[in-house]
Amino acid sequence: MASILGVAGAFADDDFTKDQPNAADHPVLKRMEGSVIVSFEKKAFSEQCIALEKVVFDYDAQKIIPFKHEMVEGPQTRILYRAPKNASTLEVLRQYQSDLKAGGFEVVFEGKGGDASTLDDGYSRFLSEVYKNHGLPSEIYTPLSLNDDFRYTALEKSGEMGKTYVSVFAVANTDWPDAFGTEKGQVLALVTITEKKGMTARMVKVTAAEMNTSLSKSGRIALYGINFDFNKAEVKPDSAEALTEIGTLMQENPALKVLIVGHTDSIGGFEMNKTLSQRRAEAVVAALKSLFGIGADRLFPVGVSFAAPVESNESEAGRAKNRRVELVKIVEK
Repeated sequence: MASILGVAGAFADDDFTKDQPNAADHPVLKRMEGSVIVSFEKKAFSEQCIALEKVVFDYDAQKIIPFKHEMVEGPQTRILYRAPKNASTLEVLRQYQSDLKAGGFEVVFEGKGGDASTLDDGYSRFLSEVYKNHGLPSEIYTPLSLNDDFRYTALEKSGEMGKTYVSVFAVANTDWPDAFGTEKGQVLALVTITEKKGMTARMVKVTAAEMNTSLSKSGRIALYGINFDFNKAEVKPDSAEALTEIGTLMQENPALKVLIVGHTDSIGGFEMNKTLSQRRAEAVVAALKSLFGIGADRLFPVGVSFAAPVESNESEAGRAKNRRVELVKIVEK
């Protein structure tokens, strides 16, 4: 973790007296009067962990106990507000809840930190598990961590286009002087808004001919058109096009045998993802057998968890690249 001086120095040249360039409030909620947007990010597609209970570390097992939560994927806006100097974490939480409830949102979880914490059992575990592990950059994570006075709430709203989720993490910054222009004890409020929607397809279609060329040249090909819901192994309907091309490949090359290799990101631990990736590979094999009559002696499912990443799992963009199905040509001599 960076030193206090390191964090303070990182923000020394930034102007936090006004909103950051290109920043704006999200249409679903207003800001507290006197707040300033000190960090802003908008993504066409990202993930958000919605915590629904406390995060606890099991010292005997030396790992986090699985906690109830929901993973949401879709268009996302993340705004870090510096609240007015006289605002408390409780007031910040209640102000946002009041505004969102007036707009039709319902609270699904809330809690507070400190000596009687209902969010974690210390060491910023809640912040780490719910935020840092899902793409929160260190320059935001660090000033929010290791403070005693923090609160969290998550809300949801159903609409014609699906659900919208908002989470608010408010912390009185006492341990990281000058970060984002705060004075000692001034509240920083991290507001994340995610609209639960399917991802707009932006991957170029890989045809059967292109698969065959890649298999002949390098012995493998990575495919991103076979999709699964989070922590699920059922092939989603929008995978039909990719499956059709694999089926065509196998039908046009009757001697071809391949490994169907499932790859995951690192969320959830290696062993859990080893099982998940195996189940996903088996689901793809089952779909190809059922839809195209490919023989069981030509398709071999293998799950490798996150053992072969193509990019770092520290960012959502990297994790998205790592979640894939690969075909590996079997050469028998």
